[in-house]
Amino acid sequence: MVLGWCAVAAVVALRAHVVLPDSWPPGLRADVLVMGGSPAGVAAAVAAARAGMIVVLVEPRPFLGTVWTGAMLNMLDLNRLPDGRPLTGGIFRELYRQLGGITFDPRRAREVLRALVEAERGITLLLRSTLQAPVLAESRVRGAVVRLPDGRDTLVEATITIDATDDGDLAAAAGVPYTYGREASGIDRRAMPATLLFRLADVDWFAVARYAYLQRRGRHPSGTFQGYAWGFRDLLADYRPAQAGLSVWDLNLGRLPDGTVLVNALQIHDVDGTDRASRQMAYARGKHEIPRLVAYLRERVPGVARARLVEVAPELYIRETRHFRGLYTLTVRDIMGRTHFWDRIAVASYPIDLHVYRPGEHGAFRALRRPYTIPLRALIPAAVDNLFLASRAFSATYQAAGSARVVPTTIAMGEAAGTAAAVAVRHGVTPHILAGRPDLVWELQRRLVRRGAAIDF
Repeated sequence: MVLGWCAVAAVVALRAHVVLPDSWPPGLRADVLVMGGSPAGVAAAVAAARAGMIVVLVEPRPFLGTVWTGAMLNMLDLNRLPDGRPLTGGIFRELYRQLGGITFDPRRAREVLRALVEAERGITLLLRSTLQAPVLAESRVRGAVVRLPDGRDTLVEATITIDATDDGDLAAAAGVPYTYGREASGIDRRAMPATLLFRLADVDWFAVARYAYLQRRGRHPSGTFQGYAWGFRDLLADYRPAQAGLSVWDLNLGRLPDGTVLVNALQIHDVDGTDRASRQMAYARGKHEIPRLVAYLRERVPGVARARLVEVAPELYIRETRHFRGLYTLTVRDIMGRTHFWDRIAVASYPIDLHVYRPGEHGAFRALRRPYTIPLRALIPAAVDNLFLASRAFSATYQAAGSARVVPTTIAMGEAAGTAAAVAVRHGVTPHILAGRPDLVWELQRRLVRRGAAIDF
């Protein structure tokens, strides 16, 4: 649902649990509204606040971090040059140092993200608050109606809005065109499988890491690095899930400081990540399968024989849903060609990582790192103005998003979107106008570089 300015009071008056318009408290006014407390949303809010903006950050959960903290994805898919040098700087580099490296404790991530936001006086943080409707005037987003924890609806009026929800929820509600999953391919509308992570105790990490290291020259990629181990595909070849539509083809293991290990392995196919009922059903199926998988791992994987299941993530890790149409759409050709866009705002190199859409399919891309840049225009929806996208749902083909969807890259997008919003506010322009002004794009790029962000390789 999208509300025009004149409709806001009328809709609120129809809700019995909300006070009438004549006594309705005034809403919030911000330079920048950030919808979504994802890692990218935190970066966007912090970047805008550091540029002097008044920011409102809205997140429906009682904590920040989404995939890091709700789905408990504790393994960072880093952007690196072929010689190993890191590519992502800025706010991501701050978070990386505070979290302690390539793997981390999701509970620690909640604390770090919250502290980063609370350190900026210009940010008003609204947790347990949900998007009710974006507010549009003449195809320009002017903020959103947000439901607060006490049940009241309030209007957050903003000069610029950033959609940092993982699935582009505000952009979809505002009518921005998108495709779902690999729909644009013409094959079907499937999205990559979801994963339910779980935590094991009493794992012999030395034995796990030794096996992964020794197999690094085998048929499948494997290795270990700073508490992260991967590459156990041969050991999982005989696993047969008890339910159709589930698969396990590899293990990604992330060690926590207390010695427990988070396991990223169980894939659940044909989940609509934008549909609550579909997510709930998939979660139940995954949770039912995990004890069977743990028993198999105890028998087959070195170092796991005595492991105990101690926790299942509270949410699914959703890899893919919507792909929105922006002023520019990032493509595989851009990645293969290592493109330097004139309006580049971030740099990435993670391989095109498309998890198989159906059990039995084979990946189409080799796991190669190719440095490339991301253009500002890919963060700006084509059909609606005053809005930036800073999430895996930004404007990219589904294949290109297979690389750019990883959290370090979306954090870089978030920092760029927050900084771009500040430039737009200060100059009194919309994102569409900003994208066509080389002088303002260069100002944005200079601001990013001064803050330690990487836009070149």
